[in-house]
Amino acid sequence: MVTSLIVCLAAAQAAQQTLKVDPLMIASADEVWSVIGQARNPVWPGWDARTTPVLVYFPDKQDVLINHPKPPEGFVPYKGALKSSIGPIFVRDGKTTFDQDGQNTSTEVGGVETLVVADTRSTLRQRVQSLPPNADPQNIADNLAFDPYDHMQMVAHEAFHVYQNRRAPDKGANEQALFRYPTLSVENNVGYALEGKCLAAALRAKTDADARVQAAKWLAARMTRHAALTQADRDYEDGNEFNEGLAKYVEYKLLQVLPGHKPGAAMWWLAGFHGYDDLSKEIDAKIAEMVGYTDGSRPVNNDPYGSSPVRFRLYYTGMAVGALLDRLGAKWHDRIFEKGVTLTSLATEALHLSAADLEAAKAKLKTSSGYDALVQAKQKLAADGAVYVQSLLDGLAKAPAELVIDFSKLKDPKPVFAYTPFGILRIDEDRNFFRLVPLRGRLGTTLFGQKQAAPALYDRKAKQMRLPLDAEPKDIQTGEVTAEVYRLPGVSLNKLKGTVRVEGRVVTVVLSD
Repeated sequence: MVTSLIVCLAAAQAAQQTLKVDPLMIASADEVWSVIGQARNPVWPGWDARTTPVLVYFPDKQDVLINHPKPPEGFVPYKGALKSSIGPIFVRDGKTTFDQDGQNTSTEVGGVETLVVADTRSTLRQRVQSLPPNADPQNIADNLAFDPYDHMQMVAHEAFHVYQNRRAPDKGANEQALFRYPTLSVENNVGYALEGKCLAAALRAKTDADARVQAAKWLAARMTRHAALTQADRDYEDGNEFNEGLAKYVEYKLLQVLPGHKPGAAMWWLAGFHGYDDLSKEIDAKIAEMVGYTDGSRPVNNDPYGSSPVRFRLYYTGMAVGALLDRLGAKWHDRIFEKGVTLTSLATEALHLSAADLEAAKAKLKTSSGYDALVQAKQKLAADGAVYVQSLLDGLAKAPAELVIDFSKLKDPKPVFAYTPFGILRIDEDRNFFRLVPLRGRLGTTLFGQKQAAPALYDRKAKQMRLPLDAEPKDIQTGEVTAEVYRLPGVSLNKLKGTVRVEGRVVTVVLSD
């Protein structure tokens, strides 16, 4: 009797369910699955996305889960008119898997790695929040425009991460390598700009012979640049080209295989969709983006001096080297998942250049058009970057107050931080700023977190964190302090154990075991 009642209630709830997410997000995912969700996947041989569930969400409104083998509690079958070729649809109203806007990613849902796609309004809301004050109306319109081809590429990109993580879960980059990466190195930035230029020329070359000439110049630029980097720096680049670069390659490859594909009827309801007869404009745009991100002419997070451009350009060089391997006729899609195999090593093998060939290619780089101007531009970038870094250091002294968390007395502090790798700024070998998002962390057993994003300095040598405060603290407990919650203006500490002292505008917390 009870079982029958539960079944009846579930059936009644399902009958009342309506979609609160944009149905065109489901249509777009269906379209991508019609290409990658098959045994003979033309984008990546051996990858069949049919086993990957899809979650479309609108924060705190609704989760729509498609083709999940065991939907978690709260999901009920959707019985409406809309169907998905990916699989059965389940819906859950109220609290959603993600409560933040614009999270296009992958995550575990009910123990199954699942592609996550943000609803159209969620994405637009995130874009609006990122607009600068008094933004030009035309820029606003351009930023809010929905591009169906960009969206399809994003879906394929994130879906590939699910497959990639399954094949090689430990092969991605260690983002902490960015703490010491030579972000403002003139030699490194000149070399990366040359790499982008050569890769673009190789992908645009009319003949395979011309493509090989440009590829040789690219490899010469990379080997020269890598010779000046540490192993940790090189490993970081290899790891991110594998992780994000290959997912960006999937975007590029999707554009290459779509011509000749018959669009689903729902795609014509998407603004800006013009079919697949000619996607050369979209393909060339990706190559142009790669050039802009590698030479620094395209800004990333309006942050020319930090890790944003360093990290994001690896998306595009990974994409381009993958496309170059295709052009060279290499059989590489399975081998890249093997331990120790990198895109650079595969390209080196495919090109099979002699030492003399490499030296000749290196010589051509320094005599190429615009080389001297490029060096001057990167010298200026380094000088401007030094001024910017000093301004942030000065900013700590100018803040209303400052918190110093000293963890030098802890036997085993094991620093852990929740941050965006796009927000790291290198000061020197021992110090970094965390920026762009509010920083949270753990030092020993003490937790700390910022209410709002503000540059926070991490000094590994001194074993200190320095964080600006919103105001001078008043009436706070000093001396030996053990507190479950300890609040300061703009920063809170949890499970605090240590000594607190106040000297002028500086609050110092010396943590203890």
